[in-house]
Amino acid sequence: MNFRFLNYLLAGLLGLSIFSCGSEMTSNLSPTPAAFGKINSLYVIADSTLWLDGAQDSVAFFFESPYLILPQPEPIFDVRHIEPYNLREEPTLQQLRNYVVLADLSQKESPTTKMVVEDLSDARIQQVKEEGFGTAVARNKWATGQQLIYLMGRNQAELLAGMSTAYPAVVKRIAERENERIKITTYFQGVNRMLGEKVAERTGATMDIPGGYDMVPVESDDFAWLRKKTKNGSLNIMATRVPYEDQSQLTKEGLITIRDQVGREYLSTTLDSTFMKVNDRDLPFFVSTTELNGHYALEGRGIWEMENDFLGGPFVSYLINDEARRQLVLVDGFVLAPGRKKRELMEELVQVLQTANVK
Repeated sequence: MNFRFLNYLLAGLLGLSIFSCGSEMTSNLSPTPAAFGKINSLYVIADSTLWLDGAQDSVAFFFESPYLILPQPEPIFDVRHIEPYNLREEPTLQQLRNYVVLADLSQKESPTTKMVVEDLSDARIQQVKEEGFGTAVARNKWATGQQLIYLMGRNQAELLAGMSTAYPAVVKRIAERENERIKITTYFQGVNRMLGEKVAERTGATMDIPGGYDMVPVESDDFAWLRKKTKNGSLNIMATRVPYEDQSQLTKEGLITIRDQVGREYLSTTLDSTFMKVNDRDLPFFVSTTELNGHYALEGRGIWEMENDFLGGPFVSYLINDEARRQLVLVDGFVLAPGRKKRELMEELVQVLQTANVK
């Protein structure tokens, strides 16, 4: 029992290291087609009996939790359950990118268990049976660019308990791979160096601005607003700088104050007395500390709204401490997309904002 407890504890502490090199395999079958599928899609392979007897609820809790933070909830992954026979009957299901395989090894006649036993070594299967729970990763089993993450339990109880420990590493692993696809999508038109230089002139911060953005004409020496038109809306990036006064600026309240000042001064609609502000009444405003390209920063995620108008949407902010210049640099991205899903739009903005640097 102590060894099993240590196994669970190490999985939680080491994150992605639970997927050791010895637990990964790569199919040598060649040639294989290229994997495809929508960004942030996840397919869970499991027997229907296991799925209906507790696994479905666990998967929903761990892999369909809300993406932070959107006006209407959207999951971090779009999950679909399939069974092994679906893979045989619909060959295209073998050409997707991300799979999680759930196996209760006590069910020897289970199609999923048989698939896992065929895929993994006898030593790995025996280790799971001895320890109670284990993981493995396969790459390119049916198509190039795909991964299968195996979550296996000696029995159903061990499987579900192990999932509660392993899921943060699974989510991180899938998200990092999807992040690569989002970056390619974000910069498919290249980088607009000219706009990046204009932002740097006004704020002291460099950013890799993707093609497709235009600068909104604003009379200011220390504020820049960039906009990319989308279907029925826009993606927006703004940057500004303020003098560093004291540590209270690098707090949740300080970030709201700076962002609201920008919204009141520069962002309005055609209606009178309108301005943008943070709405932390209807939904929470999440703030965390981070390091952005070697600089201390606050990350804030929340909802914006227009005072005296009916517009709103999600935003993400980074407030960077530019110690060399004794100033704070705010880089912010917000989405205006009424009636549209916004998860991928926000992820695109995060890609850009995380290139921000003060040199």
